[in-house]
Amino acid sequence: MYMKSVSFILLFWYIFPAILLFACNYIVQRMSLFKKYKIKSPDIATPFLFIGLSQISTLTFSVSAIPYLVLMISLLGIIIAVSYARYYGYIQYKRYFKLFWRSVFLLVCLFYLILIVTSLFYHK
Repeated sequence: MYMKSVSFILLFWYIFPAILLFACNYIVQRMSLFKKYKIKSPDIATPFLFIGLSQISTLTFSVSAIPYLVLMISLLGIIIAVSYARYYGYIQYKRYFKLFWRSVFLLVCLFYLILIVTSLFYHK
């Protein structure tokens, strides 16, 4: 009985990113956030994907993957900052944070996908 409830919960977390991106896209369009503030749906979805990552990793491995993800995000931030400083000679903070946050979204999506595939093989 426990395994069936875990699989239904995992199924929800598997489809969670798609639902989240559609909802965030609806919010961005409805409130005209892109026109006003240049905010896109991945900018809003990223923190919620952290929640999904934590839940899937905890349900699958009984350990949260968030510390590993935070380490990778920190390294990503350092790499982007060094690259900006080397290429431009200085760091434009507005451009840096925009690139950093959107890169974090891509990293989180990749990590989420890897965790889903790993979870599927782990629960078979």
